[in-house]
Amino acid sequence: AARDVTETKKTSQYARSLIEASLDPLVTISPEGKITDVNEATIKVTGLPREKLIGTDFSIYFTEPHKARAGYEEAFQKEFVKDYPLTIHHQNGKLTDVLYNASVYKDKDGNVLGVFAAARDYSRVKQTTEQLESSNQELDAFTYSVAHDLKSPLRAIDGFTNILQQDYQEKLDEEGKRLISTICNNTKKMGK
Repeated sequence: AARDVTETKKTSQYARSLIEASLDPLVTISPEGKITDVNEATIKVTGLPREKLIGTDFSIYFTEPHKARAGYEEAFQKEFVKDYPLTIHHQNGKLTDVLYNASVYKDKDGNVLGVFAAARDYSRVKQTTEQLESSNQELDAFTYSVAHDLKSPLRAIDGFTNILQQDYQEKLDEEGKRLISTICNNTKKMGK
C-alpha cells in the first residue's frame, strides 16, 4: 500500500509540474462554472492568488462575463471550444486578449467532470493586425490620391501628343511618328 501511495504522489507531482510549465493560463472549471484549479500563468494574468480564484465563477475575470459563460457552456455542450476570443482583466486594470481552447475531461467511466481551458495571449497578434489594417487603409487612400493626381498630367500628355500627330503629321519623319505613337500608347496604358 505504501508503494502505491508513493507512485500516486509521483504521478500527481509530475502532472502538476506539466500544468505549471505552461506559459499559457490553464484553468479547470466545474459543471457549475466554478474554477477548480489554475496554474501560475493564470495567477499572473489575473493578479489574484490561487486561493482567491478557486471556487469563484470563471466568467467574472473577463471584460464580457456573459461571453465567457457562453464559452464554457458551449464547451460542456459540444465537448470543446476552439479559438474563442475573450479579454481577461488583471486586478491592476491591464487587459489581455486571449483565444480560449477548452474541452471536457471525464472520469474513467466517461462521466464529465469539468472543462479544461487554456488561454493563448494574442494581444500582439491583434495589435499587429489592427496596425496592418490601418496601414492598408492609408495605402488605399494614398493610391487613390496618386492615381487621381497622375490622371491630369497624363491627359495633358495624351492631348498634346494627339495635337502633334494631327497638326504636324507631315513635318514629322517616321521616327518622330513612331515616338509620338509610343507616347500615346504608354499614356493610355498608364491611365488604365
